[in-house]
Amino acid sequence: MKKFFKFLFSTKFVLAISFLISIALFVVVSLFAGSIFYDIFLVLALLISIAYLTKSNEAPEYRITWVLLVLIAPVFGVSLFLILKSTKGTKKQKKNWQSISYSSSLALTQQPEILDNLTKVNETSKTISNYVLSESNFPVYQNTTSEYFANGETYFKNMFADLNKAKKFIFAEFFIIKPGKIWNEFFDIVRKKAREGVEVRLIFDDFGCLDRFEDKKFFKKLENHGIKVACFNKIVPSINLFANYRDHRKIVVIDGVMGYTGGLNLADEYANIDSPFGYWKDTGIKISGEAVFSLSVMFLNHWELSTKTKTDFTKYKITQENRTRAKEYVQPFGSGPLGSPIAKNVYLKLISNAKRYCYITTPYLILDYEIINALKIAAKSGVDVKLLMPGIPDKKNVFNLSRSYYKELISAGVKIFEYSAGFVHAKMMIVDDCSAVIGTINFDFRSLYLHYEDGVIIHNSPTINAMRKDYDKTIASSHLVTLRDLKERKLTEKISAQILRMFAPLM
Repeated sequence: MKKFFKFLFSTKFVLAISFLISIALFVVVSLFAGSIFYDIFLVLALLISIAYLTKSNEAPEYRITWVLLVLIAPVFGVSLFLILKSTKGTKKQKKNWQSISYSSSLALTQQPEILDNLTKVNETSKTISNYVLSESNFPVYQNTTSEYFANGETYFKNMFADLNKAKKFIFAEFFIIKPGKIWNEFFDIVRKKAREGVEVRLIFDDFGCLDRFEDKKFFKKLENHGIKVACFNKIVPSINLFANYRDHRKIVVIDGVMGYTGGLNLADEYANIDSPFGYWKDTGIKISGEAVFSLSVMFLNHWELSTKTKTDFTKYKITQENRTRAKEYVQPFGSGPLGSPIAKNVYLKLISNAKRYCYITTPYLILDYEIINALKIAAKSGVDVKLLMPGIPDKKNVFNLSRSYYKELISAGVKIFEYSAGFVHAKMMIVDDCSAVIGTINFDFRSLYLHYEDGVIIHNSPTINAMRKDYDKTIASSHLVTLRDLKERKLTEKISAQILRMFAPLM
C-alpha cells in the first residue's frame, strides 16, 4: 500500500495523468468547439505561466517555448513546467555547485600586473578578461604558451606523445568516449602510466557515453587498472531538470604543466579514422604553463561534484622553476547552467567589440535574439562577419533548424559558408587578429544555457595568426551561401525549419 501511494504522488504519475487530461480536453474541444470551461482554463493557465515567466531570468526564447507548450497541451504543459522548476534535486545540486565553486575560487588568484600589462596591449581585450574574472574568478595568465591544432589527426598525435611523458598525474574529461583506435591508444597509455604510479583520473558524461560500450560495467572495470573513474550526472529514471545539464567539456591535463581542449572527443571520427559525414573538421588547443591550473580546477570541480569527495586544489598547482616567459595572454574558463551564461556573454562581447572582422566556426546555429542582433549590428557597422558551418550535417533536423537563421543574417551582411568537404565540429571565434576563443562551446541553446562547457581566451598571441590562416584555408574549400540558395530549398525543409524554430530552446 505504501508503494502504491508513493507511485500515486510521483512526478511520473502526475505527468501521465496530466497528459491524458490534455488529450481528453483536446478531444472534447474538437467535438464541442467553443467550450467555455476550456477557454477559462486555458486563459488561467496562460496567465499563471506568463506571470511566473516574466519574473524569471530565462531567455525570451525559453519563455515563448513554454507558452506554446501550455497552449498546445495546457494541463501537461503547466504540470511539466511546475515539476521541472521546483525539483528539489536541482536546488541541492545548485547548492553543492556553489560550495564547490567557492572552494576552488580561493585557489585561483589574479596577478594585477598581468591585467595592467594587458591594458597597455589592448584595452578592449582587457574588458573581456575582466568580465570572465569577475563572473567566474578564472584569471588571465601571461606565463603560458599556446599551440593550435587544425585537425584531430595532429591533435591526438601530440596529446598521446605528451601523455607518454606524464610523471605525476593525468586528468581527462570527455563528453563522448567510444570504442575504437583512438580510445584503445588512449587507454593503453593511461593504463601503463597508472602502473608506473601516475595518478590517472577520468570523468565521462553518462548521457554522452550512453550505450557506447556493450559491457555495461566497462567504466567501472577501468578501476582494476588503477584508473580512477567518475560518472558525471548519471542518468536515472526520474523527472529532474538537472538531468538535462550535461558535461560537454573535453579536457586533458598532464602533470599540471600541459593542457588540451577543443571540440574533440575520444572517438575515431574525430581523427578521421571513420568518416560518417565526409571529412571531420575539428580544432583544438594545447596550453603550457601557469594557465593549465585553471583547466585542473575545472576538472576537479566536476570530480568533486560527481564523487562528493573534497579536493585540495592547491595540491595540483604546479610551481614551475623555469617559467615560460611569454608575451601572450591566456585565460581558460568554464561555463555552466547554474550561474550566469558566461560563454554566451564572452561571445557577445567579442562580437560587439570587433572593429575589422569577426570569424566564427560552429557545427550548430541555434541562436537567441541577443546574439542574432549582435551579429547583425556588427555586419551593418562594416565589420567582416563570417560564419563557417558544416556542408554535410551529423543531425539533419538540427542542420535544417540552423539554416532557418541564414536569411536574416545574410540580409544584414553576415557571410555564411558551408564546408564542402564534410562536417565542421570546431568551435571558435577570432576577432581582429588580437583576441580569440577556442573550446567546446557551440552556438546553440544547449551549449550557451544547459551544458557545462570550457573555453580558452587568448590575446596578443601568435596562435591567433595560425587560427586565422587555417580559417581562410577552410573558407577557400567552402560554399558561400546566397539568398538565391535559400529560395531554392525545398518547401518541406522551409516549413519544418519554422516549426522546429518554435521549439529551438529544447533542441
